[in-house]
Amino acid sequence: MSKRRNISTVKRIVKSCDYVIKRGSDPFQVNVPELLSKLRNYLKDSLSIEDLALDLDAIDRISKIVELQRDWVKSRSSRLYFDPMIIEWKIKTLSLKKLASIIVSAWHPIASIRTISPKAIEAAINYWLNLPPLKDRWGRLPPPIIGVELTSIEDLIKEKLALQGSFNDMIEEFWRRLLSYSNGKPISYWKFVLNIDYEISLLKAYMISFLATYGYIALEFDPKRRDYLIIPKGSSSQVSKNKSIAISITYDEWRRRINLNEQKEN
Repeated sequence: MSKRRNISTVKRIVKSCDYVIKRGSDPFQVNVPELLSKLRNYLKDSLSIEDLALDLDAIDRISKIVELQRDWVKSRSSRLYFDPMIIEWKIKTLSLKKLASIIVSAWHPIASIRTISPKAIEAAINYWLNLPPLKDRWGRLPPPIIGVELTSIEDLIKEKLALQGSFNDMIEEFWRRLLSYSNGKPISYWKFVLNIDYEISLLKAYMISFLATYGYIALEFDPKRRDYLIIPKGSSSQVSKNKSIAISITYDEWRRRINLNEQKEN
């Protein structure tokens, strides 16, 4: 029974060494003197060839661990390696003056201090030293503006597009204008929307989106013109299925189309 335990112990030694070797773990996790002591006890009962072969495997693994320990020490010593705990302890024991001196000597800024004159540095230091606390500077902020009123989108439409009544009334009136402009026929989206005032162009596009949603008009893309066609309907009931179409009206696109129109007129 004792021999079986010894065989099991030697197999565990081989397995643990293989684990450290394959994983590249810290080789000093393996207690080499302790493992050699266990192998010495095993050799007392090792009589067969199998026992000696197992013992030889264990010795081979331990020797590789010792080799890894040697390489580890050699690598750390060549790179002047220091344990983090030692570095932390060293920093805590340094005076502020010494620590500042070390930081300055190791500091390599991108901008050289020679580009700043000593007089400018002195002025900057005096500025920060004489700067009042933050709580004393709140009074320098500009007073809040009182009485500012925000214009609603409905008021903006009434002002820019000269429409009256509730929003539904404005939708109806805008639709009648579109019918009058198009004579009930399909028209170019950009031709109807485009205005020399960018804000008016946006508001007209805004109103057209509601006409399309409520079914007063339909929008279809014309690939030849690379433009959408506005197709007026007699009433919203004539459109069975409504769909949303996202049409971007950026300032750059509006400016480009304005310039094209100006070129055509000239």
